[in-house]
Amino acid sequence: MSGDDEDLSAFLKGFGFDEEELNAVSDELDSFRMIPGTTIERYMNRVINTIEEEDRHAFLKGILVGVAIRKAVEALEQPDLTEEEARINREIEKLGFRG
Repeated sequence: MSGDDEDLSAFLKGFGFDEEELNAVSDELDSFRMIPGTTIERYMNRVINTIEEEDRHAFLKGILVGVAIRKAVEALEQPDLTEEEARINREIEKLGFRG
């Protein structure tokens, strides 16, 4: 298990998931991913096809939470702007162009 996997496992355990649950889901998802020729679309289709109709709403929420977590991690990993970049941003804002 890599350091990232251990961090994720500890994070999820903090929300009440136990080791058995995490391993079962991880093993199932790994089995879908290991099929030769798997693309992200095929992977998602395989996963979605195993979800009961009444669980689709919860699954979608899980995807959206995962995306939000990923965006937060990426934001933390972005280096601070250099003084020159900050100056350019201020000039752009003065011109009325906001990102």
